[in-house]
Amino acid sequence: MTDQTPDTAPAVETATPGAASPAKPTKVPAKKPSRATGLLSAALIIVLLLALGMGWALWLQRKQSQTAGREVATRLSTLENAVAEGRKASREALTLAQSQEAQLRSLATQAQESKTRYDDLQQAWQTFSGGATDEILANDVEHLLVLANQQLRLAGNVNNAIVALETAQARLTQAARPRFASLQQSINGDIDRLRAVATVDIPAQSARIDRLAGLISKAPLLVPDAAAPGEPIDSSAEPAVAPATPRADDPRSQLPADAAWWERWRAEMASWPSRAGSVLAQELGDLISVQRVDQPAALMLSSEQAEQVRASLRQRLMTAQLAMLMRQPEVWKNELDNVADVLGIYYDGRSVDTQAALRLTDELANTNIAVQLPDVADSLTGLAALRSAGFESPKQD
Repeated sequence: MTDQTPDTAPAVETATPGAASPAKPTKVPAKKPSRATGLLSAALIIVLLLALGMGWALWLQRKQSQTAGREVATRLSTLENAVAEGRKASREALTLAQSQEAQLRSLATQAQESKTRYDDLQQAWQTFSGGATDEILANDVEHLLVLANQQLRLAGNVNNAIVALETAQARLTQAARPRFASLQQSINGDIDRLRAVATVDIPAQSARIDRLAGLISKAPLLVPDAAAPGEPIDSSAEPAVAPATPRADDPRSQLPADAAWWERWRAEMASWPSRAGSVLAQELGDLISVQRVDQPAALMLSSEQAEQVRASLRQRLMTAQLAMLMRQPEVWKNELDNVADVLGIYYDGRSVDTQAALRLTDELANTNIAVQLPDVADSLTGLAALRSAGFESPKQD
């Protein structure tokens, strides 16, 4: 809105009565628009626009502030609720912890009371039945010591004896009775002595006996039987056949090197009888063999008797094996010597199996099975000393 001022005003002609002539119109100069007015209008417009912009900005700022305030209020409310729930949970946990602590104190008190009662009962039991318990322990240890002594004396089994003594030692260690300390030391000494003994390798010797029994079953007798047909003969036992060489009385050996042909032919004719005899003797030697036999009865065995000889040898080997297990060196040596004698009398000494059986029999006979085994006399003596002292119950003060 602007105020407009007319720059010129029209001349007004007024007629005045009685005037002689009309007055001339007075010209009023036209006014030019002022620049200050335009600037003022522009300034007012700018101010108005700035006021409108600032109002709009303030309105937006207020709206954002209200939105942020609502968000902050919502978050604060959520945080307050979470804090309240946390405080509630903390109070509940504290209450539960206090309740559990009270229960633990009650259980600890009951456990202490139970332990006190158990100690009292244990002490009373040891007071009234300590002697009986020692007697039972002594009986158990004595049973194990007797078992170890039987393994040594009857079976000669050192390993089983050591196991029995170690079991007795563990029993005493678990009982932890001071009065059995000397007996425990005696058992330890017996265990050390048994571990230092050099024993016979029973499995290895038994395997060699089984091998010898197999050789006896398949080696040929002097009289062929059905048990070992077609047994090969050791060629090393036969004398080597010397190559055919001219003998000293052979006419061919007496001829000079430059003899005439007719002399050579006559010598060849003269050597035919001796050469024919040698060939005949060699051929008959393959069919007839001559062998020295100390027992003529060995050549008169029937098939049943040959089988009985083999069975008798196997029985002697079983007896020798039992003697080895029972630590009887006299029986061991006697049985193996009898086996060697039968092999030498009734079996064919030229056979490879017979020779191997004789060597194995000799090796077994030279094996010393008379190993001196220690005993558990110290342990038995210590146990007897404890029994003689008695196992009376200790008197109460």
